Amino acid sequence: MKKYFVLQLKRLLRLLPPVLIVAAVLFGCLMVALDAITDLSKPEGDTAKFKLGLVGTVDDLYLQLGLKAMQSLDSTRYSIEMVEMTEADAETAIRSGEIAAFVAFPENFLENALHGNILPLKFVCTTGAIGIVSLVKEEFTQVAQDMLLAAQKGIYGSGNAMLENGMSGAQVVGDISLEYAEFIFRRGNMYRTSELKAFDGLGMDGYMGGALSITLFMMLCLTFAPAMIRKDHSLTRMLCAGRRGILGQVLCDFGVYLLGLLCVAAVLLLYLAFWQGASLTPLLILQGLPALLALGALSFLMYELSSDLVSGILLQFFSMLALCFLCGCMYPITFFPESVQTVSAYLPMGLARLQLTDCALGVFSLPTTAGLIIYALVFLAAALSVRHLKATKIRG
Repeated sequence: MKKYFVLQLKRLLRLLPPVLIVAAVLFGCLMVALDAITDLSKPEGDTAKFKLGLVGTVDDLYLQLGLKAMQSLDSTRYSIEMVEMTEADAETAIRSGEIAAFVAFPENFLENALHGNILPLKFVCTTGAIGIVSLVKEEFTQVAQDMLLAAQKGIYGSGNAMLENGMSGAQVVGDISLEYAEFIFRRGNMYRTSELKAFDGLGMDGYMGGALSITLFMMLCLTFAPAMIRKDHSLTRMLCAGRRGILGQVLCDFGVYLLGLLCVAAVLLLYLAFWQGASLTPLLILQGLPALLALGALSFLMYELSSDLVSGILLQFFSMLALCFLCGCMYPITFFPESVQTVSAYLPMGLARLQLTDCALGVFSLPTTAGLIIYALVFLAAALSVRHLKATKIRG
């Protein structure tokens, strides 16, 4: 079997240079895309805050006092920057993207509010605005309205109750007003902020980098199709007649194919080392081998099931594309229903994605590694059975 292994290796080496060139180009494009994603998602300086324009507050002393209190005492100062401007300047700023939205206070707003008449505010944002703008429009304004109405009912209700009982409510109303103000400014103590570890604990760029690497890796397996798909099985028949078992043939073919996939994976590792500055430790490389074995065995089985070049490429292309999509290797897995997310965690691409995540986080998961190794053995056993059936058919 040594000569057979060498012959198969020579066949593969003829294909390897163009395959590595294609791999270098595709992985290079992937790294450029990841850098662009990282730059877009990195907040710097003032861009980390949501800029909100305020119109109609300059000439109102009480509103100025309220804004100063919010800018120095309220927790929103860490996420929202309030900029005072005229309505014309605000409309210009929102068109140019300097602010995300602006709020216009009507004239004598606070005087009317003190007498129990809450005038509506004008909230302006860009058409179809999403993200933080929608949050302000749907949630922030609703919370402010609820707090304002609740405080108004409490203050005026207690004052009226005191007056109806022949008592002076001035002191009580003043004390209640201070209590409400203190309660609002200290509302941050009423909830706890927690950071959701989306994308398997990685950022968007890290998740998509690993997921798209799996997709590109499986697509690069197609470039080995001319060396792996056979129309003529005479060699298999001759080796079986010469007491060269099918098991040895399958192991030799898969070993050669695995060496080619290792070269493709090495291109990705070099990009990670020199482009992204990742530290490639031997332990990290060993941890990634089960994923390479499982994906390589799956691709090898697809080639064994193929009888000609065109059908083999189409079979592998569409099956791998569907599996990569369902396992979150082309789109974030959180996009899918929970049932699909649960099933994808048990599929080869899903386990490979989780294994790469563990490598990036520096953790080890025995179930994930064991699942990949089991998949590799099952796929190799299936490929052996397919080769045996083909050999038996030839003999018949």
